Amino acid sequence: MFRSMKTTGLVAVALAIGAMGAPVQAQDAVSLNVQSAWPLSLPASGRDAQHFADAINTASAGNVEIELYGAGKLVPSLEIFDAVQRGTLDAGYTSPLYVAGKFPAVQLFGGVPFGPDAFEYLGWIYNGGGLDIWREIYAQQGVVTVPCGLMDSEAGGWYKKPIETQADLEGMKLRFAGLAGEVMKKMGASVVLLAGGDIYPNLERGVIDGTEFSMPAIDASVGFDDVAKNYYLPGWHQPAAINELIINKAKWDAMSDAQRELIELTCRETMLWGVTSTMTENAEAVESFKENGVEIRQFSPELLEAFQEKTEEVMQEQAAKDENFKRVWDSLQAYRDKNAAWVEVRTD
Repeated sequence: MFRSMKTTGLVAVALAIGAMGAPVQAQDAVSLNVQSAWPLSLPASGRDAQHFADAINTASAGNVEIELYGAGKLVPSLEIFDAVQRGTLDAGYTSPLYVAGKFPAVQLFGGVPFGPDAFEYLGWIYNGGGLDIWREIYAQQGVVTVPCGLMDSEAGGWYKKPIETQADLEGMKLRFAGLAGEVMKKMGASVVLLAGGDIYPNLERGVIDGTEFSMPAIDASVGFDDVAKNYYLPGWHQPAAINELIINKAKWDAMSDAQRELIELTCRETMLWGVTSTMTENAEAVESFKENGVEIRQFSPELLEAFQEKTEEVMQEQAAKDENFKRVWDSLQAYRDKNAAWVEVRTD
């Protein structure tokens, strides 16, 4: 997977460099205030935002200037989309999952239970019509999205006790988000929504019995291994995740073709950098968890089958309620069906 992605990323960089070296018409420089939804030191999400800003500021030689702010510096993280929509913020580095309450369909661009891996996900986004639909949904809101972050599989979560059967989940208080949270409700769990900073203290005090959060490198930065000793790998609920750069549409339309293309290419390179930059950190985090007395576990085949069955129910229910959700889900399923013969061989 990574060999193919590396090739894609190198081609993107080459194109960007080639475009810079070619004669261009004089054009006004563009400056963008961008706020990240995460601290800029956070592995993957926050660091990807910093990498994007640094890369484009260097590559553009002043033609596109990014002023990057960390989480909460200008607006609360969950209000980034609204600020970009209004034009009070030029752009934001965030996740489509953060606006799922307003636009349920865009959850499918941020991470899908039992969905595609990182490589297949990008295939659908760029070659299977996914990005076209994503942009159409946002265009109605005056916002343009550029896929700009790619993360590998998340962990299955931290639990105070082992999860052996569905009965073990019944009545448990869990922090889960999005579509996976709806699946957990169907499994009998009591699901609560907590902001990232509120998860650790609630898990420590026993207010919740377990939580999903992210990949091992990010989980390690929070310190979950100090308060829960059962860690499940891999995660069924998010085999891959995509973050986005969202830009006010009027601001985007005012840019030149070259400026827009440079943003697109730099975001593609950022996805390559991001998904590869955490591989060693994830491995080191898992080893550190073991040293701290954490049991690394896997969900049983029976539980995974139950999770998948409930996931299918949730998807059908969401598709029945929201036309755009159905459109996106049908597009993703059609792409995966079309490529199933190759994906099955590639992943064996």
